Amino acid sequence: MLSEGTRIGPFRIQQWIREGGCGQSYSGEGWEGDEKGERRFIKLLPRELSEKTGFSDFFFQEGRALEQLQGPGIWGLRKFGVMKWKHWLSYDWFDGAEFQKDGVAEEEEQPPVVNLRSLQDWMIERPGEIGPDALLAIMTDCHRGLDRAHAYGVIHGNLKPSNVLVEKRDDSFSAWVCELGLCKLMNFQSVGMGEAGGSYSSQSLQAQESLSESGRFRPDSAGLHDVPEESWDLSALGKIARWVIEGSSLHSDQWIEWMEWSGKSMNLAYPSIAHSMQALPGIGSLEEYGIKADDSVRKSGLSDEEVKEKRERRWKIQQLASSLKFKRGMTGLVGLLCLFSFLCSEAYLAFYPSPWTEYSLEGASDKYQLGLGLWAGQAWGIVPSVYDDDGHGGQDVVGEWEREDGLFVLNFRRFRKLDDEESGKKLWQFIGKGATSPEDYHVWKDYLRFDSSTRSLEWIKRVDEREVYLPARSGSDHPRLFPEIRIRRGGGKITPAKLFFHQTKGAGPSWSLFLGAGFMLACWIYHREYLKVPIGEEDVKN
Repeated sequence: MLSEGTRIGPFRIQQWIREGGCGQSYSGEGWEGDEKGERRFIKLLPRELSEKTGFSDFFFQEGRALEQLQGPGIWGLRKFGVMKWKHWLSYDWFDGAEFQKDGVAEEEEQPPVVNLRSLQDWMIERPGEIGPDALLAIMTDCHRGLDRAHAYGVIHGNLKPSNVLVEKRDDSFSAWVCELGLCKLMNFQSVGMGEAGGSYSSQSLQAQESLSESGRFRPDSAGLHDVPEESWDLSALGKIARWVIEGSSLHSDQWIEWMEWSGKSMNLAYPSIAHSMQALPGIGSLEEYGIKADDSVRKSGLSDEEVKEKRERRWKIQQLASSLKFKRGMTGLVGLLCLFSFLCSEAYLAFYPSPWTEYSLEGASDKYQLGLGLWAGQAWGIVPSVYDDDGHGGQDVVGEWEREDGLFVLNFRRFRKLDDEESGKKLWQFIGKGATSPEDYHVWKDYLRFDSSTRSLEWIKRVDEREVYLPARSGSDHPRLFPEIRIRRGGGKITPAKLFFHQTKGAGPSWSLFLGAGFMLACWIYHREYLKVPIGEEDVKN
């Protein structure tokens, strides 16, 4: 028995609950990862079983299958794992319903509170609550869960009232079959070792009583440690219904139809869970539950083991097909997203410069970079010497760009050099919101036109608080910026020219196109593999 606070996997043991035929049960709480703070029902398998040769591989194989088994009527496995010899399984915690216990001694001030979780609890404490309508709701949910489990090749084998969780909301009941597949784990046999399932030395009197109870809800011909078969679950459903009827406080006339159904079920008159469900008193059509009672099971002449192997084979094929469909869908989606990103990038580059790509002017230190944006964005440039109080220029300056009449307008500013005597202020007095004014900065705007054919920026003009500068050439000199008024007064000696800023580096490979093509190729490969999966008409129907 594990003590309180013991860590097992991502859980910390809170309290021991009981020891049953399939191991010890605890309540636990997650202490790390996505389980942190979550309350869970923990099942710990017997140590003698865990130490059998090959059991760990079998445990992980069965655990992965049980982990996928979810749906109506199934209290599914959430996690499983091994910590040293401890093979554990975890399930969501089921709160059940709280009631004050009836029939207590008069001297007790406050009647004790009982927690009703299983069908067994309800029949012990509230047998009058379970009438024909309630039993129909419970049996319907149990059949739905077992039908899905059998379709996946999973047999319960230990179905009994304590393994049926029951919840009452308003006047309606819901039920879930729990501890699916544990019976098969408990009856594991090591290949070639002569070991067989059986009682373990660690089992207490409580565990032996649980095993005895399990035997009462199995077919008479079934051994306690035989490999479970589908007929065990069919017989158990009938015996559970008969057990409810015998423990009910209602008049026997109200159970006539249920007596007939339970008798047939106990005698294995129904070839499958679907047929058993179809015969439930008052069930109506099975179509609303997505279940079909296929007569092929009755007509096939196959044994229970052959039917089980056939369903397991079908389940594996369906799992493979489902996995390939998922991979095909995910790779296709990622591929389409990459190709869409490539198309968006190409459309953007048809009208905008490459974002955060350096555009430089040959023979000069002037450079520009424009950030990503549709109507505005960040910009980076070089401080001209005219706006440097030391007369050097060449420093980096950060600004913003915006679109205006088809041009890219780059707005820059630089703090003027401080003159303490002239300004009458110290440097620290310029720190803070509202401490500076436009007069404390050099402000200028550069107007550029983007030429998509050459992937270059054409310098149109520069505007500051005093002048407008235009690109021009004096004689045979290189083009540079001249004040507009000087060009007009130059008498033709200064002629307009064009200045182009070209990308420092050429465009590299498009990774989005490369990845998109790769993922679409993977999608095509997965699609080809999916088409090879032998999903026949029978598999589709079932």
